[in-house]
Amino acid sequence: MAAAVRTIELGGTVTVFEAATILGGRARRIEYAGRVMDNGQHILSGAYRELLRLMDVVGTSASDYERVPLTLNMPPAFMLRAPLLPTPLHMVAALLNARGLRWGDRFAAIRLMSVLKKTDFVVPRDMSVASFLKAHRQPTSLIKFLWQPLTISALNTPIENASAQVFANVLHDALAGAREASDLLLPKVDLSVLFPEPAAAWVTKHGGKIVTGMRVSAVEQIKNTVRIVAKDTATLFDAAIIAVGPHQRAALHIEGAYNDTHHTYEPIVTIYFGFHCADSLPTPMLGQAAGLVQWFFDRRAISTASTDTELVISAVISASGPHDRLSQDELATAALTELRTHMPSLPMPIWQKVISEKFATFACTPDATRPTPRTCFPQVWLAGDDVQNPLRQYPATLEGAARNGIQAAALALASCRGQ
Repeated sequence: MAAAVRTIELGGTVTVFEAATILGGRARRIEYAGRVMDNGQHILSGAYRELLRLMDVVGTSASDYERVPLTLNMPPAFMLRAPLLPTPLHMVAALLNARGLRWGDRFAAIRLMSVLKKTDFVVPRDMSVASFLKAHRQPTSLIKFLWQPLTISALNTPIENASAQVFANVLHDALAGAREASDLLLPKVDLSVLFPEPAAAWVTKHGGKIVTGMRVSAVEQIKNTVRIVAKDTATLFDAAIIAVGPHQRAALHIEGAYNDTHHTYEPIVTIYFGFHCADSLPTPMLGQAAGLVQWFFDRRAISTASTDTELVISAVISASGPHDRLSQDELATAALTELRTHMPSLPMPIWQKVISEKFATFACTPDATRPTPRTCFPQVWLAGDDVQNPLRQYPATLEGAARNGIQAAALALASCRGQ
């Protein structure tokens, strides 16, 4: 959808083929037992400048998400909150006032950010986050409470394997930019409503076409046109953008578009619980420094679709780990046990839903091979979140997808115009 919006912004026309009936891909709305929820709990960062710009273009309302200062609350051990101060004072104050850190921890974090600024956030490309933190003498407690949660949240890859350079890119945009860039944006509406559906309405209003429930089975270039086959119907276009996950490109049999053999993947598990209960989490977003679940979200405190009579909690388990060997029932039982440590009086849930995305993201490792946007067809381009981008390379996030969609739109139109 980012590619579609940008194509129209640049003066082109566009047809979007979506295999599913609901727009959004891995970040979309699903329904369960008459309830609407997301295919996985996502939050946005104030540093997502391209996605936020596109949301503004298509008319997403600022009331559809709650903007809060960077807050990492992991009771009772750790609490960090960035105050409303100019950069970099907001992060300095956040570290100096953080609960659960020693003074040596605070100064180590400030020292590391100073080193990154001096190198323009360029680090050895073959280093993992864990190796980078060790090389810069970051204390164990600081890694546990700050660097590891940020790595898992941003890269969805364990710190032992995660790319230090991509992590530095995220820190550059989120913590070293304007104060607003460090904010957390908590969606109040489902993810399809947040961007894909307003984008579809905007595209249609500006002469584009959205076709859902239509899987593309073949893409081929014939002279100066691209032939798209969907449901045994062929249509000719001037150019095409393939905006799917790397594990889905194989079905199109396009050289240069299939890079799955070079990727490993990291899962995300989201467990939803529904309770007849008046209680709430202490904060809408509650973290854990130890345990199976990294974050709990109080959907009643965030979502506009929530009701006063039902408490909905989502529990997020990011990246791979020992939990991969557990069944869905075992995951739900373990998550509920951990949730009760924060809310001891919780009744039994009236419903629960486990959503496990085994291919949620590519593993963002130092040796991850990213394809170029170019394929063997001069007018067919790639826009997956794993694709190379000349800007600071991003992990598999909503912002990474938006940036690569924008890039693909510019390249596709340039190829049509002989540029």
